[in-house]
Amino acid sequence: MAPPSPHRSSILNLFKAGVAPVDIIKRLGVPSKTVYDSISRFKKLGTFLDRRGRGRKATVVTPDRIKAVKERIRRNAHRSIRKMAEGMKISRRSLGRVVKDKLKLTCYRVRKTAILSEATTKKRLERSKKLLQRTRNDEHLVTVFSNEKLFTVQAEFNPQNHRVLAETSEEAFANGRTIHQASHPASVMVFGAVCADGKSPLLFVDQGVKINKEVYISQILEKTLLPWAQTHFNGRHWVFQQDGAPAHTAKLSQQWCETHLPAFIPKDEWPPSSPDLNPLDYSIWGVLQNKVNAKPHSSIEALKKTLLKEWDALSPDYLRATIDAYPRRLRAVIQKRGGRMEHN
Repeated sequence: MAPPSPHRSSILNLFKAGVAPVDIIKRLGVPSKTVYDSISRFKKLGTFLDRRGRGRKATVVTPDRIKAVKERIRRNAHRSIRKMAEGMKISRRSLGRVVKDKLKLTCYRVRKTAILSEATTKKRLERSKKLLQRTRNDEHLVTVFSNEKLFTVQAEFNPQNHRVLAETSEEAFANGRTIHQASHPASVMVFGAVCADGKSPLLFVDQGVKINKEVYISQILEKTLLPWAQTHFNGRHWVFQQDGAPAHTAKLSQQWCETHLPAFIPKDEWPPSSPDLNPLDYSIWGVLQNKVNAKPHSSIEALKKTLLKEWDALSPDYLRATIDAYPRRLRAVIQKRGGRMEHN
C-alpha cells in the first residue's frame, strides 16, 4: 500500500480553516486527487490516517519494468503518464503506481517565473538567513505583511480547468468552448495588509491614480495602515513589511517608516524578487482572486463589493496558517541557496 501523502496535515489545517479545496490545491501545489481524497477521508473517518489493513494488495511489478519507466522519465520528464502508458502498452493506473509507489515521484505543474540573476539570488540567500533568525523570537507573528494587487472585472480563465463535454467541436463552441476576454478590462488596484491575528481594511486606490511615494505615504501609510495597526496592536510591538516597489523603497517612504512606525524591515533587508516570501503573494491574493473572479462582474462597483465580502471572509485560522508558513519558506529559499522554491 502506498504511504500517505506528506501534505495531509497541511491539507487538514487549511480545510479546517475554511479554505476551499481548489484553493488548497493552488496553495500547496499538490495534485487535486490528493486533496479531495484526503478531505473525503477526513469527513468519513474524522482523521486523515489510513485504517489498518486498508488498501489492495500490492501488484507484482518487475524490476525490469521499473527500470524501463525510470529511464523513460530520465529522457523526458515532461511526458504525460497517459502518453507514456500508451507507449509502453500498460494501463495508466499500473504506470501511475510505478511512478508514485516505486519511484516515489510526484507530478508537478510547470510554472512560469522570472529568472533570478546571480546578484539577486545571493541577496535572497543572505537576507533570508537574517530574517529567519528574527523568526526565532516569533517576530513574524507580530509582522504586518503588505502589498498591492490589481483585480479586473473579468472572470479568471484557466485552460487546464475550464473544459466542456460535447460530441463535436461545433457543439463545444456553442456550449462555451471559447471564452471572450477584453484586452484591457476595467480594473481596480487594492492595498491590503495582514498579520497572524488580523487584517487591515481593504483600500481601493482611485482610478487613474499612480502609486508614487507621495500617494503611498499619504493615502496608504498615513490614512489606512497606521490607524488600523495602532488600534489592532493597542500598544503592543509590531513590525511592518513592504516589498521592493519604487514607492516603497523611495527615500521619503523609508524615512516616514523610520519616524512613525515602531519597527519595519528596511529596503536593504527584504529579499529582492521575493513574492514567494510574502503571505499576500504566495497565498492570500490567489485565494481572493479565485473567489472574486470565479465569475465576471458587470462594473467596478460590483467588483469592489465582492472584494470586500471575500476579504472580510478570510478566517483567523487561515491567516495564522498562512503566516506560519513564512519561516518554512525562508528555510526553503536558504536550502535552494537563494533560488526559487518548488511551489510559490
